[in-house]
Amino acid sequence: MSKKIIITVQHTESEHHINGHAGAWGNWNLTENGRKQAYEAGKWLQNEGCGEGFVMYCSDLARAAQTAEEINKTLHLTPIMSEAIREVNAGEGNGKPWDWYNEHKKPGSGYDPDYRPFPDAESDRDLWNRVKPFYDEIIASPDEKILIVSHGCLLGFLQAMLMGFDFEDLRKARFSGRSGSISRFDINDEGRVTAAYINRRAG
Repeated sequence: MSKKIIITVQHTESEHHINGHAGAWGNWNLTENGRKQAYEAGKWLQNEGCGEGFVMYCSDLARAAQTAEEINKTLHLTPIMSEAIREVNAGEGNGKPWDWYNEHKKPGSGYDPDYRPFPDAESDRDLWNRVKPFYDEIIASPDEKILIVSHGCLLGFLQAMLMGFDFEDLRKARFSGRSGSISRFDINDEGRVTAAYINRRAG
């Protein structure tokens, strides 16, 4: 039997997915299709028992908050809003058109964990270090059922932590989901983690 259940939800379709702009800390809204996707995700999560005793954490960026809002038309949870689980910060590139972003970003080659596309952006190491205290908090908390609504890059790092990766392991492998992806991690009394499913979509 699981001691702790952690379910992650990647926000659903956002304006930046269809308008050719970077997401990052750009505060984009969901599209109408994204709202429908999030509502369907809420119904799917209800079948997973997520309306019963779950604590919900949510990024404070609009697209994640609106995903939680639609989910909660079914689950009726009160989200704990957190800047700690925002998407990766692209600095000057936040919310910019991709053409502009790619033209102005710092050149790079190969994998560099400290690469920043812009001087005020986060590197992989910066993002990992931002996520780690949140991870430590939810693992240590007495809450046994946790639902997290956030963003693709950030959730990829959080999922890696849940599966026991160290930062250096990101050189070899990482998780990546599409909008609306849902993942479940079960942690037993000995701390052993089972990925019940990774980046599944409702429907």
